[in-house]
Amino acid sequence: MYQENLSEEDDPELRSFVMGCLAEDLKFQDCDLKSMHPIYLRLGLCRHWLRPHQTRWTADGGFAWPTGYGGNEGYSRMGLPEFDWSVLYRWVDNDWMSVKKEQGKKKLILRAAIPARTAKHRQAAIHTLWDSGFPFSPEQKLVRFYGLRKTGERWVLKATKDIFL
Repeated sequence: MYQENLSEEDDPELRSFVMGCLAEDLKFQDCDLKSMHPIYLRLGLCRHWLRPHQTRWTADGGFAWPTGYGGNEGYSRMGLPEFDWSVLYRWVDNDWMSVKKEQGKKKLILRAAIPARTAKHRQAAIHTLWDSGFPFSPEQKLVRFYGLRKTGERWVLKATKDIFL
């Protein structure tokens, strides 16, 4: 479903790499054993970021600060990137499984925004948000940035930044 929505300006390998990074984070936290809540990933593509070249995240040589125009923050450095489109996955047996809708009352939702036009860029900053809390603290929201660079034909994770809300 995700690949069908990509344009030729979008790097199809980036989605797989990002999903792998998010999966590794959950495996590291041993979420299958410790989380009593279903975990969902809403993965979307964003074409409109908040002035991406004016605000920088300085880790590993610098990345565009990955925020958008949405959410309660509006036009600020904490604005939520709005999806052009998105797909939904559920964390099952240490992997992401594509699903049509969320189920359950006490679910944890990880929202991840991937920038568009990545076929011509050698770096990407990913915005993620645990809006309903994250596995070890279901009451606390967490924004995490992932800074990625493309070396040769592979994406490599270079930096992360956590912001607790």
